[in-house]
Amino acid sequence: MRSSQKMITGKALAWLLTLVYFTSYVTRVNFAASILEVVTATGFEKSALSVILVSQSVTYGVGQLLSGRLGDKIKPTTLIFGGLIVAVVTNLLFPALSFSVALMSVAWAINGLAQAMMWPPMVKILVANTDDAMYGYSVVRISWGSSFGTIFVYLSAPLIIRFLGWEAVFLVCALVGVAVCVLWGLLMSRISLSAPAAEGLSADNTSFHFPMAALFPMIFIVLGIIFQGMLRDGISSWMPSYLAEVFNMGNSASILCTVSLAIFAIICQTLSAAVYKRFFKNEVFCGFAIFSVAAAFALLMFCFYDAGKLIAILAMAMITGCMHGINLMLITHVPKRYKKYGNISTVAGVVNSCTYVGSSISTYGIALLSETLGWRYTVGVWFLIALMGCVCCLVATRPWKRFMEK
Repeated sequence: MRSSQKMITGKALAWLLTLVYFTSYVTRVNFAASILEVVTATGFEKSALSVILVSQSVTYGVGQLLSGRLGDKIKPTTLIFGGLIVAVVTNLLFPALSFSVALMSVAWAINGLAQAMMWPPMVKILVANTDDAMYGYSVVRISWGSSFGTIFVYLSAPLIIRFLGWEAVFLVCALVGVAVCVLWGLLMSRISLSAPAAEGLSADNTSFHFPMAALFPMIFIVLGIIFQGMLRDGISSWMPSYLAEVFNMGNSASILCTVSLAIFAIICQTLSAAVYKRFFKNEVFCGFAIFSVAAAFALLMFCFYDAGKLIAILAMAMITGCMHGINLMLITHVPKRYKKYGNISTVAGVVNSCTYVGSSISTYGIALLSETLGWRYTVGVWFLIALMGCVCCLVATRPWKRFMEK
C-alpha cells in the first residue's frame, strides 16, 4: 500500500513541517499572550503565574532529551502525532483549571512535554530526506512557522478576549490543533523514514558516538544557547507587562505590540540564513556576530530607557529577532554536523533543551527582577546576557572550525 503512494519530499515536506511547527506554537504561546488578562481575571500575581510558564519551559527542556532519544528508537512521525494530540487536550482543559495555579502549572507542564515531541523528530525526518541545500531551505521555513504561529496568537488573542473572554483563546487554538492533527494523520504515512540523503548518515544507526574533538566547543555552544533562551523567551513573555507598566499601555495594545517580535524574528531568521550562506561557513562565528548586534540594541535600550515606547519596541524586537537568528545557527545547523556519528534526533533534542534551561531561568527571573529592582536594571541584565553570549561563541569559534574540518 505504502509503495503505491507518492511520498512527500522537498519543498512540500518543508511546508508540511512548517504547518506542524506553526500549530505547535499556536497551542503553546497562547497562555503567555493571555497572561495579563488571566492576572486581571483571577487576581493572581504575575510572579505566581510565571510559575506556569516556568513549568512548561522545564518540561519542554526535559522532554527534548526524551524526545531526542525516542525519535531515534521509534517512528518520528508517530511522536509528532502524539505530541499534537496531547497539546490539543491540554489547551481544552486549561481554562477549567484557572482557579488553581498548581493545576494550571500541571496542565501546562504536560503541554510542555507534548510540545517537546515536535522538533527533534522533525530534524530526524529532514536529515533523512534532504541534502544540505534543502535542509537549509527547510529549517528557515520551519522557523517561520513558529513566528507565524506567534503572530496568529498575538493578533487574534486581543479580539477573542474582547468578545469571548480569555478562555476562548485556548478553545480557538485547540481547534487549529485538531485540524492539523487530522491532516498529519492522513499524510504521515507518505513521509520517508529510511532514505538518508546526507552523505555518511546511516538510517539504522542508533548507537550514539560523541566525538571528543567537539567536547570543548560544545560546552560554550551550550552556554550560548542558554543565554539565547534567556533573552528570546524572557523578553517575549514579559514584553506586554513591560509596555503596560513603563508606558501605561493597555493590555490589548501591549499584546498587539508583541507581534513586532515575531515579525522581526522572520526578518532576522531570513537575513541570518542569507548572511551565513554568503559570508560564514562557521555557524558559531555567525552566532557571535548576531549576539553582538543584540548586545548593541540592549545597550541602546538601557541608555535611552525613558526616551519613548517606539525605541523600546524596536530594541526588544531586534534583540529577540537576533535570538531567533542564534537559534537558527546553533540549534538547527549544529546537530547536522553529527550525521556521521549517529543519532541526529538525540543531538537536536539535547541542544534544543538548553534553550529552555535559559527560558526557565529568565521567565521567573525577569518577573522577580522587574518587581524588585525595576525594569531599567532588568534591561541592564539583558545587555550582560547578550555580552556573555558573544564571549561564549567567540571562544568556541576556532575549536568548532577544527572539528568541522575533521
